[in-house]
Amino acid sequence: MSKKVLALLSGLVLASSVSAADLKVGVVDLRKLIDQSSQSQKSQADLKKEFQPKETKLVNEQKELKKLEEKLEKDAAVMSDADKRKTEKELIDRGREFKRQMDEMRQDYGLRANQEMAKIQKVIQEAIQTVAKDQNFDLILVDGVAFAKDGLNITDQVEKLLNGGAKK
Repeated sequence: MSKKVLALLSGLVLASSVSAADLKVGVVDLRKLIDQSSQSQKSQADLKKEFQPKETKLVNEQKELKKLEEKLEKDAAVMSDADKRKTEKELIDRGREFKRQMDEMRQDYGLRANQEMAKIQKVIQEAIQTVAKDQNFDLILVDGVAFAKDGLNITDQVEKLLNGGAKK
């Protein structure tokens, strides 16, 4: 009986090693795809275009606040107490409003950037699946592997597909 069990176990071990040898594995550098895809570059340009006017407005407001602060420091000795308090209050109020607008812009930018990243990741995932199916891969690993032969890396093929090139 023990010979039968041993033979069965040996058969299972051999069968599993044979099926593992047939496994086709690929590796993809997701960070490279995100950074270099045409979709990502377009998204970054669109975000910059969308938020540039707000950023310019805030930079100008910051300069105005700096001028007001310098004026207060320079003229404080010759200003009446009422004028000094009025200028200080204006500086504080405008500073608060500036901070609020800056925080709002950062939040809006973060939200939009996350929305764009989700779209890009979806497109990249679809491209990875297309390449994997076209080339009969059983498993695709994302970059963080300790070692992979260069021949297993399909990043360039996925990038070509993303950027409108022919499928490989």
